[in-house]
Amino acid sequence: MKNRFIRNAMVVTGVFLFLLLPKSCANTSGSPEGGPKDSIPPVLVATYPLPNSTNHPTEKRKSHLYFEFDEYVTLKDQNKNFFLSPPQSKPPVSKIRGKQIVISFEEPLDSNQTYSFSLGEAVKDNNEGNPFPPFTLSFSTGNHVDSLYVSGSIYQSSNMLSVQGATILFHTDLSDSAIFKVRPRAAAKSDSWGYFAVRNLPKDSVYRVYAIEDLNNNNLYDPETERVAFLDSLLVPDSVMRDDSPALAMVDMKDTAACMSRPSQITLSMFKEMSTRQFLRTKERLSRRHIYLKFGAPYPQIDSIKIDGIDDDRIIREYSYYKDSINLWLNDQGAIKDTLFMRISYHKTDDSLKVLVPVTDTVRLIRPKGKMKKNRRGEMVEEADTLSTLTIDAAAEKVNVSGISLMFETPLAISHFDSILFTAKNTREQVSDAAYTIEPDTMDLKHYTFWPAEPLKVGFEYTLTIRDSLFMDIDGNYVDSVAKKISLPKDEELSSLSAEISGVDGSYVVELVDEKRKKVFFKYIIKTDTTLSFPYLKKGKYSLRVTQDKNGNGQIDTGSLLEKKQPEKVLMYKFNDRVGNNAYIIDIPERTELIQTIDLAEMFK
Repeated sequence: MKNRFIRNAMVVTGVFLFLLLPKSCANTSGSPEGGPKDSIPPVLVATYPLPNSTNHPTEKRKSHLYFEFDEYVTLKDQNKNFFLSPPQSKPPVSKIRGKQIVISFEEPLDSNQTYSFSLGEAVKDNNEGNPFPPFTLSFSTGNHVDSLYVSGSIYQSSNMLSVQGATILFHTDLSDSAIFKVRPRAAAKSDSWGYFAVRNLPKDSVYRVYAIEDLNNNNLYDPETERVAFLDSLLVPDSVMRDDSPALAMVDMKDTAACMSRPSQITLSMFKEMSTRQFLRTKERLSRRHIYLKFGAPYPQIDSIKIDGIDDDRIIREYSYYKDSINLWLNDQGAIKDTLFMRISYHKTDDSLKVLVPVTDTVRLIRPKGKMKKNRRGEMVEEADTLSTLTIDAAAEKVNVSGISLMFETPLAISHFDSILFTAKNTREQVSDAAYTIEPDTMDLKHYTFWPAEPLKVGFEYTLTIRDSLFMDIDGNYVDSVAKKISLPKDEELSSLSAEISGVDGSYVVELVDEKRKKVFFKYIIKTDTTLSFPYLKKGKYSLRVTQDKNGNGQIDTGSLLEKKQPEKVLMYKFNDRVGNNAYIIDIPERTELIQTIDLAEMFK
């Protein structure tokens, strides 16, 4: 088959111009002992067919693609990375033959069709695992090559983190059902930066654009298990593929500047739709007095929940915001059987008729066995029968913003919050009682927020003391005594950030997060123009995330594909006077007070 290969120097230079390093640094058979480590990726030296070839065979036995490298390579996750556009019903098959990658198709190619085949991020050298940058080969089974493209980026709607491996679908069938039933006319995969380019599109075509998680690789949307994104309007491509197009350039995935500088014509926000199929998904007994129920869809219609041997007024019901999950707490300090029977009457989706029908499920709930531990009297009992656990989160730098979090292990049967002792010791060592309020969490019966009546002062030492047996949980266990000392940070190396926010036309959630957008340092909910303070910050990199809470419910509401409703918008703030790749990250030095002005009307326009 090697005589079918057409070697072409343009393939080498066009594919890997940025690797202008002496090839003697690389060793395809292993580095000499004591020699330099091979750090150069493989080089593509030939392809069959050549890029942008026409009249490629359509028959299965003749339609193979070949990629030859200058060294032996290995493949990683090729089933996720290798991708043909437009896709076939069965994915391509790959194998390695010497220094070649051979791609074969499980069904004939269409006639007079332009295809693009992407290697993605699957190819690495055989010795050190140096990655070959994503490369796409375009070819046609007809006598011309379609040459338009669309570039874009895709992010998770909830946190604006990039989505890798999403399948972007371009449909010429404009019906709402196409994404569920029809393979797209063109497609692409997003890379590790959430970036994609859908190539080789014909002129004068109109598309509906979607993206799916595609867990089963069928190029169809499965709403029960997969996430989805969509473009609000129809799209008519008009950008022509050129060798110097920045959007189509091959880039090293480890080169942050190069990856982030690629232009995006469209941006997609991926979300998980609320399921519409109603059924009792989860029913489990987590402890002696705790039962957890989870339904398939929000707002289940529940007629009754009965537990044998437990009076209805002894059952505490704790619902999630969308009512689709329920914690049942048995507020009965008497003996609870190891095996309980629960009958729940609700309306379930009939899969054949697609309507809700009333059903009654009988559920057998067995109490899980706990670890054995000594109680106060030295008796060996289960851990749940000893002291109840209380977790106090009193991060000093956040108390004036977020209060002090009190999280109990289980809901309380007896509580004496007014007997908590809170004292303040001033700089002259004088101790006095300090006032406070308690705010119960409306969504979590175990959680309370302790708010000092006045902001904590620098130089003062505060003590929160909970005496023994002030609180008893529904298991009949008391909370042991605990004392927590709190003082505002005195470290002169710390910095602060202030955000002067205007243009507030509703409810917004503003969060200061780390550069990876995972750890939340401060969180505010605002409804009017205001100035937010983020004090006591250590030297480091931070980002500001702003969520548009349109209905003011404190939730990030998801979208709906068929209703053409996008999820509530989450944006990262672009810091003042910051340009380039790190515009959404601010590097805060020591001993600095920074001020940012944020116009939300401009940011979310």
